[in-house]
Amino acid sequence: MEKIEFLFTYGTLQDERLHHALFHKKMEGTSDTLRCYRISEAKVNGVYDMAEHTGNEEDTVEGIVYKIAEEHLKGADEYEGDLYERISVTLVSGKKAWVYITI
Repeated sequence: MEKIEFLFTYGTLQDERLHHALFHKKMEGTSDTLRCYRISEAKVNGVYDMAEHTGNEEDTVEGIVYKIAEEHLKGADEYEGDLYERISVTLVSGKKAWVYITI
């Protein structure tokens, strides 16, 4: 039986075409919020959003959380590359999820 994880997304990982490339299917998700983070003014390669930790409860990142097979996290890791780090967080909904942040 495959292990299911939650993945919180706020940028390109919400793209349906990318879902097919990385996860081999269209992903269904729900809205959720990450507290104590914000979208950085700096962008990866001048284009892609980065979430940065602020520690301020009023800072939030709105996004979508997906159920994902644990084995598919490796593909997401490769896609995000060395400029992001995958960490475990607790979302406003109470779900424990993985998210990619700047390092």
